[in-house]
Amino acid sequence: MMNKKITLLAVLFFCFVSYVMGQEITITGQVKDQQGLPLPGVSVRVKGTNLGASTESNGAFKLKANADAVLTFSFIGFKTIEEPVNNRTTLNITLSEDDNKLNEVVVVGYGTTTKKDLTTAVVSVSAKDLENQPITNPLQAVQGRAAGVQVTSQSGKPGAGVAISIRGNTSITASNSPLYVIDGVVSRDASFLNANDIETMTILKDASAAAIYGSSGANGVVLITTKKGSANKLQIGFNAFTGFSNFWRSQDVLNRDQYISLMTDLGYTTFGGDLNTDWQKETFGTGTQNQYQASVSGGVKGGQYYFSAGYQRDKGVVAPAELNRVTANFNGSQNVTKWLKLTGNAVLTSSRSIDVGDNSSVSRGGVILGALTTPPTIGIFAPNGQYTTIPNAGGWDNPLALAFGNDNKTKNLRFIGAFSAQANITKDLYFKSSISTNINRNDYSYYTDNFLTTYGRQERGVERANETRDHVWLNENILNYTKNVDKHAFTATGGYTLQGSDWKYNNSERNRFFDTSGNPIEPSVLLTIPQRAQWTKQSYLARVTYAFDNKYLFSSNFRADGSSRFAKGNRFGYFPSFSAGWRISGENFMSDVKSINDLKLRGSWGKVGNDEGIGDYAYMKLYAINGQGEYNLQNPSNPNLTWEKTTQTNIGLDLTMFSNRLTFTADAYLKKTNDLLINVQLPPSSGFGSQAYNVGSMENKGLEFVLSTKNVDREKFKWNTDLNFSINRNKVTSLGNDTKSLDFASIYERDAAVRVVPGKPLGSFYGYVFTGVDPATGAAQYADTNNNGITGSADPSDRTFIGSAQPKFIYGVTNSLTYGNWNLNLFFQGVQGSQLFNASRIDLEGMFDSKNQSAAVLDRWTTPGQITDIPKALRASSENSLTSSRFVENASYLRLKTATISYSFDSAVIKKLKMNKLTVFASGYNLLTFTKYTGLDPEVNMNSANGPSMGVDYGTYPQSRSLLFGINVGF
Repeated sequence: MMNKKITLLAVLFFCFVSYVMGQEITITGQVKDQQGLPLPGVSVRVKGTNLGASTESNGAFKLKANADAVLTFSFIGFKTIEEPVNNRTTLNITLSEDDNKLNEVVVVGYGTTTKKDLTTAVVSVSAKDLENQPITNPLQAVQGRAAGVQVTSQSGKPGAGVAISIRGNTSITASNSPLYVIDGVVSRDASFLNANDIETMTILKDASAAAIYGSSGANGVVLITTKKGSANKLQIGFNAFTGFSNFWRSQDVLNRDQYISLMTDLGYTTFGGDLNTDWQKETFGTGTQNQYQASVSGGVKGGQYYFSAGYQRDKGVVAPAELNRVTANFNGSQNVTKWLKLTGNAVLTSSRSIDVGDNSSVSRGGVILGALTTPPTIGIFAPNGQYTTIPNAGGWDNPLALAFGNDNKTKNLRFIGAFSAQANITKDLYFKSSISTNINRNDYSYYTDNFLTTYGRQERGVERANETRDHVWLNENILNYTKNVDKHAFTATGGYTLQGSDWKYNNSERNRFFDTSGNPIEPSVLLTIPQRAQWTKQSYLARVTYAFDNKYLFSSNFRADGSSRFAKGNRFGYFPSFSAGWRISGENFMSDVKSINDLKLRGSWGKVGNDEGIGDYAYMKLYAINGQGEYNLQNPSNPNLTWEKTTQTNIGLDLTMFSNRLTFTADAYLKKTNDLLINVQLPPSSGFGSQAYNVGSMENKGLEFVLSTKNVDREKFKWNTDLNFSINRNKVTSLGNDTKSLDFASIYERDAAVRVVPGKPLGSFYGYVFTGVDPATGAAQYADTNNNGITGSADPSDRTFIGSAQPKFIYGVTNSLTYGNWNLNLFFQGVQGSQLFNASRIDLEGMFDSKNQSAAVLDRWTTPGQITDIPKALRASSENSLTSSRFVENASYLRLKTATISYSFDSAVIKKLKMNKLTVFASGYNLLTFTKYTGLDPEVNMNSANGPSMGVDYGTYPQSRSLLFGINVGF
């Protein structure tokens, strides 16, 4: 009987405990990091339910849960922990940083995955790599930070573009630029974004990763995710910096007396004046950079939002070059019901810029070469108030006339926006439909009066204007299924997309505003014809992924693209890909290897296509209207034109060791492009210039290595190092049966500097081999490469290959050191083995007219028997300054790209100021440069740096050196 009573009491007791523990209680608390700073935005979830909350700006949270519940605390960059409630109403939690980067979420095409489950070659750049830099293009921040991705600035002008090559160049005259996907909106450009709005940039490098985008991903894909709000909390952020910049190098040129001596050798009798003007000092000044951005983010029930506005002003080292830009960014999402979610995002950028001419000599309006070659004997203004001209040159203006003597302005408005709806059909299946738009409005204006400049006086006033309107829209419909059962993880994605573009261009020009006596008259109007082009694409896509036991990983993509740029029958291209991964560290035989945290072997193969760079109607018979209003056949039809195709094979290894303190990645790839889209020069007898054909092939192969280490990881002192190293070998393997070679990179009054032939890489320099100076005559000597005995003068058949713009390898090294609240970040970026054709030296060392010259010509030949490598001065002759190896230089460089020291105030201070973040910093950009290149900058290109004309410097605006001071504040 007693046993029954005891049993009954036990049952009643456990029932009571169960009842109490099953009751809902209100739980409050605070979440902090290991330094005691509050963490806002931490997700607090009741395990096994959809209930939860997020911490406020002070790290506090409040929610209801059962007394026996388990709470899960998770936050990006920190280890997720589970904490039993155990009937407690107050929980104070400390989160430690997650050292395991393998759990980072990586954005991939039409989805996400974790880094540890990747089977393709993908690299990400985070927000911290984009902050506090004096850049007008966020892609500049990728330079040197991503293995296999070569980023080259075209010039240092405010707002200048960059060229990006992902694992080399795959095309000759079609596009080599990657596709950008900005929060789901596709774009061929991302320069208009504010870098501070970007959360991550993920670069899909191999064809298997990019194949889901089909033809659009032929040159790789850059997925850009902008910052978003966190639910149930309000955050206000503000960041700003101000700074100044100048050129890190100047050129030694002749002073007044040295210039007069040279002109006397050339036979000139007048020298312009008695001054000794330093034109570099007059033209190259001090630039300034100012940037401000404010953001508001937060959430409402079932949704989140982020809004920011920014202003940037970049005044160039060469006045009046300037960029003024205003940006606004918004994105938000809202759960309308349990099964329906709406998402919207938009970016608006408005910019105004003032340009100065570069990439040409002073005779063609080049300000940079004008500052180097304008004689020191003249001043800025003539007595009558006009800008001075170079003496004995027929009216070439001085560099300040080229810079200030005309208005040269551009206004640009960019808008991208997307709206999507996602319906969760079941917990495993959802359907998402989106519509996006990408609008680009560009207006250019130019004006010069009839008085200040020589050109203005000749034309009696000139006014030019053009406007471009480009609108691209995209509709995507995606169905996604995910199922995880025991050790099996399966996803399937299918989709259908429609895309279209409408491009318009108008150009106008007027001159002759005055008669020869200076009286106003009705200006002349040049005939202009508006242009318009349209294209459309229709696509089907699919992807299947499967993982077993988190060890065996498989993925397959397929996309079919139909393009209106090709004739019926050739419009569709089919682009499959496959990839697989084996997590070796998950096998039983690795269980005793404690030093290895993760080891994965992966391989992939894929095919992508390209339909760009040839125009929208290249396959059609096209007519042009001449000045008499007559129609002339301009382009014969070519219905056989079809897709340029690139296949890529990749093998990779991912290794993490020593409790995640060392991470190593290696990749080897082979890319082959066939059916190259090339504008082939037609025979003169045809009466046509060039036409697009599918001819030839190209190959890229390379190696990539990434190493990240935590050298010191103590409570008060941390030191991390990131290193990446890339090798790419490019080669044109065929130009078809009829085309022997193609010439690119034309130089004014000289032979083209680059030739494309089978067996050589793009960017191969072609010209004479300079062998020195004849001591007897002072004439430049060129090698008789064809052995025909012609040595007294240049023989065109002696031209051969004299160098290459392709680097042997590129690399980047980042060291981040933290001591207490202080942080020092040093980022070095380098290019090794590349060459530049320094065409600026043709003007600076040619000694063929009245321009000023480099101090190098002080060693010019003047006396028979003299030994020197600088030829004699030879007026009105190009014999001593032909396109030759004399001007091919080693352009390797190592740069301290950024150096930033910052101080983050601790929690006691910011709490008093009612903030959750306060950081001040000083940052240097391009602080140090180590190079043997003799020009103003080794990191410039007159033409596109990722096309066949790469590798020429001809008075190009150089990169500047900047010093900034700024602040980041959060509330």
